[in-house]
Amino acid sequence: MTIEGNDPALVVSEVDDGFHPPTSDDPTWIETAWFPLWLPEHEVSVHTRVWFRPNEGRQGGAVTAWTGENRYLAHDGWDEALEAPPDLRDLRLARGFHLECLEPLHRYRVRHRSDRVELDVEFEAIMEPNPVAPEESPGMFDGHLEQPGRAQGRIRLGSDWFDVDCPTVRDRSWGPRTMRPGLRLGNAHGTTLDGRSFFAYVNPDADGRDVITGGYWLADGRAARLVDGERRTELDGDFPTRVVVEATDAAGRRLRAEGRCRNRQSVDAGHDLYAVLNLVQWDLGSGDAGWGENHDIWSATDWVAAGREPLSRR
Repeated sequence: MTIEGNDPALVVSEVDDGFHPPTSDDPTWIETAWFPLWLPEHEVSVHTRVWFRPNEGRQGGAVTAWTGENRYLAHDGWDEALEAPPDLRDLRLARGFHLECLEPLHRYRVRHRSDRVELDVEFEAIMEPNPVAPEESPGMFDGHLEQPGRAQGRIRLGSDWFDVDCPTVRDRSWGPRTMRPGLRLGNAHGTTLDGRSFFAYVNPDADGRDVITGGYWLADGRAARLVDGERRTELDGDFPTRVVVEATDAAGRRLRAEGRCRNRQSVDAGHDLYAVLNLVQWDLGSGDAGWGENHDIWSATDWVAAGREPLSRR
């Protein structure tokens, strides 16, 4: 389906399932693939992510599960030499990670096996990929896409097995990654099993309003770009407990999403970057609960300057 209101110059093709060779020798050039999963009944988040820094000759990634307030259930991460350009349509890493494109731009299988965590999950999209313009997140990428879908399969955390059947998104990005001074970005997203989904990019303005600068709204089989709106957040101390997203899309439709934060990961990610992530249960105005996340990215310097307690490295 066409996403109404998107810039026609922003195009996603089957080429974007593959590796994007660097267009410069910038050492910060990075390509990532991210497939988050949830176990909603347990309020558990599972992130699977791989990254490649070809100009530095490094590759890495992690499969991580957590619940509550930074209570980690499993983690298997790696950082190793990149010997050759990776095949992202059939990526097989020595650490047990396997990403397979089953149907271009639509269906993917993610597998991983280690002592700590094991999974075998298939992602199937419910909408075409949404391309994101570089100015949506200055200095963070040249190419970027988000795509909502459904993940089904199994996962083992420690010795316990769980069935996976959840609405989610996938994420790809590539390009130089420069952390600008005073960085402050955010997003919120949610998807239901009955086919509704939104993704809202947020940039705070000079007055501190969380202004929505882009994203999409999928409802009743129709997808359109978000063109205006605001995110409002209720806090307990420094951290979100409730989130409301109100926006208008290019088709003139109104989105209102009310979310309750169900867990939290808040970490010092290095390079003067703090990240706060919440699993969120969303009410999108349909009979089916939505699940997704709320993200806030801060300059660590600005976080502390705002009177907040420093975050810890994981």
